[in-house]
Amino acid sequence: MGTATVSPKVRTQHELNITRVFEAPRELVWKAWTDPEHMKQWFGPRQFEARNLTTDVRPGGKWRDCLHSDGFTDSAGEWRTADVWQGGEYMEVVEPERLVFTFHWEAGSGLPEHDTVITLTLEEHGGKTTMNFHQAFFVTLEDRDGHMKGWNSSLDKLEEFLREVEYGG
Repeated sequence: MGTATVSPKVRTQHELNITRVFEAPRELVWKAWTDPEHMKQWFGPRQFEARNLTTDVRPGGKWRDCLHSDGFTDSAGEWRTADVWQGGEYMEVVEPERLVFTFHWEAGSGLPEHDTVITLTLEEHGGKTTMNFHQAFFVTLEDRDGHMKGWNSSLDKLEEFLREVEYGG
């Protein structure tokens, strides 16, 4: 009986990597990812807002959120409203440089319900913060691409939020 190996190409197809540079100190970017009051301001793609967001930022602690939308156009071009629950567990917390947590859509969401692991690293250089975001492993490329679209939209909102907080609007 042999062991299955996964080629690097297949592995990277089922991973998501995003790098962003924010014009904000690392401590503020960390707080934006760990303080529920900050997270509520940006967490979720455009046309969605974070509701009932809770965090217990420690190894073994849980996070949970309801993404709410009063209306958006889905991939089939249909107008929809939504309340989609997501959550996970914090696996590693090294303030303010590394955060590792699981992510899953809750049952009944109509979205893939398997866990992925998100690893977030933050590096500060001259008052700017480089964020490296890694999420794996996705079962399908469509799932990965959906997360890529959603996270990039969320991170655009994070950039706007950090600018408001840092420069007062």
